[in-house]
Amino acid sequence: MLYFFYRFVHRIGWLIGAAVAKVTHEVRFLAWRARQSSTPEKTAWLYRCLVACALVGGEWWLLATLSSRPDTALTVGIAWLTLFILPKPTPRVPLCAARTLAVVATSLGAIRIGDWIADRYGNLSPWDGVFAFLWFIAFGSALLFWAFATLFRRPKVAAAAGTSSQGGVENVNARRWSNMPALRFTDVGGQTRAKEQIRLIAANRFGRNGSHASVVRNGILLHGPQGTGKNLLAEATAGEFRVNFYHVGCAELQRHYIGTTGEEIRRTFDHAVNHRPIVLFLDEIDAIGSKKQLQVAGADPGGAGREYNAIVTQLMQAIDRCRREGGLLLMAATNHFDGLEPTLIREGRFDLKLRLDLPDTADRKEILRAQLARRRWKEHDLTTLARRTPGWSPARLQALVDQATLLASEGVIHEKHLIVALESTGGHDRPGFEKVTWDDMVLPERTAEDLKSLLKLLDPGRAERLTLRAPTGLLLVGPPGTGKTMVAKLIASEAQRSFYAIGPSNVLSGAVGGSVQRMSAVFARARENAPSILFFDEMDGLFPHVHSAANQHDVQLVEQTLMEISNLRPENNVFLVGTTNDIERIDPRILRGGRFSEKIEIGVPDDAGYLKLLKRYLGRARLAPSLTAEVIVDRVRGISPADLEATIDAMKRIAMRRMPDEAEELPPLEVEDLEEAFGRIQPQF
Repeated sequence: MLYFFYRFVHRIGWLIGAAVAKVTHEVRFLAWRARQSSTPEKTAWLYRCLVACALVGGEWWLLATLSSRPDTALTVGIAWLTLFILPKPTPRVPLCAARTLAVVATSLGAIRIGDWIADRYGNLSPWDGVFAFLWFIAFGSALLFWAFATLFRRPKVAAAAGTSSQGGVENVNARRWSNMPALRFTDVGGQTRAKEQIRLIAANRFGRNGSHASVVRNGILLHGPQGTGKNLLAEATAGEFRVNFYHVGCAELQRHYIGTTGEEIRRTFDHAVNHRPIVLFLDEIDAIGSKKQLQVAGADPGGAGREYNAIVTQLMQAIDRCRREGGLLLMAATNHFDGLEPTLIREGRFDLKLRLDLPDTADRKEILRAQLARRRWKEHDLTTLARRTPGWSPARLQALVDQATLLASEGVIHEKHLIVALESTGGHDRPGFEKVTWDDMVLPERTAEDLKSLLKLLDPGRAERLTLRAPTGLLLVGPPGTGKTMVAKLIASEAQRSFYAIGPSNVLSGAVGGSVQRMSAVFARARENAPSILFFDEMDGLFPHVHSAANQHDVQLVEQTLMEISNLRPENNVFLVGTTNDIERIDPRILRGGRFSEKIEIGVPDDAGYLKLLKRYLGRARLAPSLTAEVIVDRVRGISPADLEATIDAMKRIAMRRMPDEAEELPPLEVEDLEEAFGRIQPQF
């Protein structure tokens, strides 16, 4: 007897200890889940928990109200209906409570049915105890176990975790991993054609297209400039079809030891296969999928080239192995499409290659609307804002909306917040830039009017409203010293654009191909920081007229520049400005329409301009009675403003010879000072 009592006590103690260990394990697991879950996941769990608790509380109140009534069918129906309308996946505690209430309601209903049978058939009364015992053993205990089993199960969307000796999470059961994005195609503005093509292939891989299940189309390669939304579109694809999303940064697959990178690639694809349905997204695939290195005898002593080729081959084999796996869609992204291994991106591995370009006005409007839809904003027409952002990528538009959100101080975003955010971004990359205003310029009236008309066309959306095409390039022609460089800076200042001055010293390089690479880098920087102005000073030195005797370096530089200019699109929002003293010395291909099609001559000032410059250059210096401003203008007519400034400075230095040592002011300038200054400066008329 004591033995059985001891076994009973031991068993009870063991169960209590196991329960405590289980609770501790669950607490650690929930803590791990809280750390791993994103903010949207936590918010969704809290919403489901509140709704479930409210439903269970309402169910308890109804059962307490209806339990004394004979209509037990209604009681049981309410209890089981609540189980079906609980939000899925249901948090464990409210689910356990709901199941327990359903068990209680069902038991009460069964007892009432038993009483009714006993009253109707009196001869069965002696068997009431037997029936009650059989009910408890066969049905009631099973229902109770079913109710409390919720506290010991793992949600399918969670990862089961073990505990280490230190009490932390040690490993994760990968077979229970899940990551279903909340993004949908509607959250991605623009890219209508790309979405249609992706939807067709994704429906095939996830069995949503019915009769075409036997057709295998897999592999979507997204390429194009940075910031065009490749990652966002891939994530939205998984969210649209309600499948897992596995984002893999290909650079992170690289390992130090030979052969380990290939193992990491195989492990990545195996993980995707084990968690279907899934979108496997290989970001920056060029990190492990660039062109194979040519193997020449003795050219790869360390074996690095052979190892890299093996990595590319392993990637291709992994794609071939998983291509036909149902429920797996392979997507990849790169900014360097031309650098990928051709056999990697052929049909049969990547059946769809989509280039995502910079959005046009309509797409930018849709992108802005999609971004603002996730925030509190006062709805208004976004057409004006879309027109003022030509050449902007989706990532840059998102940054604009984020900046407007900060300006709104967590309140409602109005149009004024977006405008302020727009005016504070872009067009401010101006290395070595000196701001110039109209007051600093002295130009003939006709030339000034031409420049003002050009500036109006550079205003975003103005040319489109006037049904005009804004010129892509402007060439300023004129003799030295007439202020062509200042005119270029004036255009950049008034248009509020980034400004890049390019001279021979900025581009020309002694290394083979160095000049071509520098020119390409300058154009890329101008596109990245658009709206911008590329200023080519002394173009005849950069792009000389190519003759048969020209060296190969000049030919390559001119050809590269021609290609860069031809690749500029209106949405890039890059304006070209060049200067030259002799237009005949420039390669004529640079000057054709669509490149530097607009030419404006910057000549010497008129008499009113000379008087304005003379007043500026004289400063506090005085003129003798025999030398008036009109006399000086009559003598200097035809020289450049730079020569005029040099002449006036020379007159001041000559006059200093007549100044006493203790004097603090120059003596009046005389006619003789002007004549001697002409001899020193020798200006060109």
